[in-house]
Amino acid sequence: MAFDGIAVSVITRELNEQLKNMRIVKIYQVDQHTIIFHLRGLGETKQLLISTSPTYPRIHTTTASYENPPTPPAFCMLLRKYLEPSRILQITQHELERIIKIDLEAYDAHLGQSKKTLIFELMGRHSNLSLVDNDYIIIDAINRLSENNNVRPIFPGIKYTFPPNQGKVNPYQVSKEEFINSFRLLPANLKLYQGLMQLYQGLGSDAAQEAIRRAQQEPNQLKQDLNLAEFEQLWLGLQDLLNNPGLPSLVKDGKKMDFFAYSLTLNKEQDTYSNLDQLLDQFYTQRITKEQIQQKANNLKRVLNTHLKRILKKEQIQRKTLEVAAEGEKWQKYGELITANLHRINKGNSSIEVVDYYDPDQQLITIDLDPQLSPSENAQLFFKRYKKSKTSNKITGRQLEKTIAERIYLENVLLHIDIADSMATLEEIETELIEQSYLKTPKAKKESKKKQANSYDKYISSDGNEILVGRNNKQNDNLTFRVARPDELWLHVQKIPGSHVIIRSNTNKITDQTLLEAATLAAYYSKARNLSKVAVNYTERKHVRKPSGAKPGFVFYENFKTIIVDPTNPKNMPKKET
Repeated sequence: MAFDGIAVSVITRELNEQLKNMRIVKIYQVDQHTIIFHLRGLGETKQLLISTSPTYPRIHTTTASYENPPTPPAFCMLLRKYLEPSRILQITQHELERIIKIDLEAYDAHLGQSKKTLIFELMGRHSNLSLVDNDYIIIDAINRLSENNNVRPIFPGIKYTFPPNQGKVNPYQVSKEEFINSFRLLPANLKLYQGLMQLYQGLGSDAAQEAIRRAQQEPNQLKQDLNLAEFEQLWLGLQDLLNNPGLPSLVKDGKKMDFFAYSLTLNKEQDTYSNLDQLLDQFYTQRITKEQIQQKANNLKRVLNTHLKRILKKEQIQRKTLEVAAEGEKWQKYGELITANLHRINKGNSSIEVVDYYDPDQQLITIDLDPQLSPSENAQLFFKRYKKSKTSNKITGRQLEKTIAERIYLENVLLHIDIADSMATLEEIETELIEQSYLKTPKAKKESKKKQANSYDKYISSDGNEILVGRNNKQNDNLTFRVARPDELWLHVQKIPGSHVIIRSNTNKITDQTLLEAATLAAYYSKARNLSKVAVNYTERKHVRKPSGAKPGFVFYENFKTIIVDPTNPKNMPKKET
């Protein structure tokens, strides 16, 4: 659900209980929309996150780490000027609207102690954060709005005004009689949940439907179908949602996941939390991290697909060149047949029919000639074509080998991007692509030459053996040639891109079950992860070698055996070590 008035009411109450009287000691603006306030209280520190993101406007405390830009934006500098340090007096909600006020006691160099207020409007793409003084004169806002905008002006020096409430009433301030009378005056063909949303503040579509279900009625039922007793039941459902919301819940519906500030009566898989603040931190951190991973993956794939398209075209041209060069033997044969028949050819002949001595059946063939050349010169012309094709065949053959190796490398990197599930893994891939000159070094990376440590995933087999899995080419090289010992088992899916897998040698014997689980990992982290039968090769690490000058992740191996596994069967997947 998006933040509605009820969710804002719950998070406001929780934040006020947690943060009241805590001091703001540091302020960072981590991106265009997101401010982090570092707070200190008696024996504890917290981070309060406020974001005006058009996609994910939100407010909650967070335990996540955020990278701070080296140069703070202007609004961040202004907040530091007025609010470092300051003390939170109270956090309140404006009526039941999606507006939160944070009253602060700050110190002014000229006026001494003074009151400032942060006003946060959680309104989708119109979300905003304003700093106002004690008289509600705007000091500044993260998003300034001119007098010509369609909402209302927000810029320094003018008095802050709250958004209009659109004629809606706070449901906490309505009696049963007022509720029934107002609802009965609504259009007859209006759906019940739409009626609640039209009359009262703070009710989004989800909350309105939940209130109606608590009244044991259907949200899409028309208002005209209700009798007096059902109007009273609807009132009770709304009161139950407002006064007995239950615990905040994280609801899973297939692949979709959403949060609610209350428990749902719907029969859906849901996890309850003791407070909404903790739920919001987990929900948004996971969702935004997932989107950031997807966005970075898409950016890397877009660059690689451009290179792959070029390489495929190059490979096609080189294969065509080899096809043409393969006719070199024919040119040599024509030259020798002309030489053998010089006495039958006159200058000016455009062709000659000769017996093909190389054909077991001694068939007659026709050879086209250049009439402007002598018979001997025609023979030499074919010998030159043969020599050229032979040279071309040799050079192009070597070029094709390099092109195929590069194509396989790019396909391998694309696979690792597809299966990457962390930003750290993608950043390692990005570094690798920069080193291989497929990407330019970003300015941020030039300034910060912090070396990334090679890592890998660790699993424990059901028999207690440690299994290591490389998640990109740099990890594969590091795992195979720096971590693994010569006698340890090395696994790789057969003939297609995939991860390097190592079964560590320890006191536990490598059983068939451990081998099966390691091979399943090798198949799962490969291009064949969705197939039910996948061939995986395994050998001792000492039989794996890397050719000189080969790209990251590319190896040769020998003395291997093969096992067939099903990567779609979760029973054969070992437990990942966290």
